[in-house]
Amino acid sequence: MLLNNRFKASQESGFDADAESLVFISYKRSPDFDIAYACAKRLDSAGIGYWIDEEDECIANAQSKISDIHIAECIEKGLDASSALLSIIGPETWCTPWVPYEIGGARGRQRFSITYAFPRPHPLIAHFIYGDIEDAPDFVALGTPLTSLYQVTQWAKSVAEILKESRSKYNRKVDYADRKKIRSFYGVDEIYKTNTKHLYLY
Repeated sequence: MLLNNRFKASQESGFDADAESLVFISYKRSPDFDIAYACAKRLDSAGIGYWIDEEDECIANAQSKISDIHIAECIEKGLDASSALLSIIGPETWCTPWVPYEIGGARGRQRFSITYAFPRPHPLIAHFIYGDIEDAPDFVALGTPLTSLYQVTQWAKSVAEILKESRSKYNRKVDYADRKKIRSFYGVDEIYKTNTKHLYLY
């Protein structure tokens, strides 16, 4: 399911970002690399592709030029090519500016929402929280806070179903009731309730 070098594919083989179901994985390379890839495997097993900087040629080229502006442009392309976001939040996450930049960029893209409606959580945004974090940032309650790889799998299955439904017959929009039903079926609503309470999020 993984599509390497998606930006090249979009230019040369008619890749349509809006027709793809990709999760943008936001993480701090060190020390969160292994966790990010473990999550990527869960996404793949749920039948949904992912964008990760380590496998993107645009990012590699920007890093070789030591250019933060080029890195930012690559991140923007990755967000544009994605339909959902999974961030990895650990004890050292906020030592980098890129994770909050990517989370904000994801939330600002309205097509992430698929007729987004309150109440929270946003159905296509999640945050995998691990390690010794006494208080996770309150904003993670706007998405779904996850605390295990099993929960990542459940969230990924619900995302895959929501995106599949949104692209089904007549490209209909998936309304709040439909999304809630899907999330409930995969146990994501229960995960949300448990983890927001466990992490003291309101």
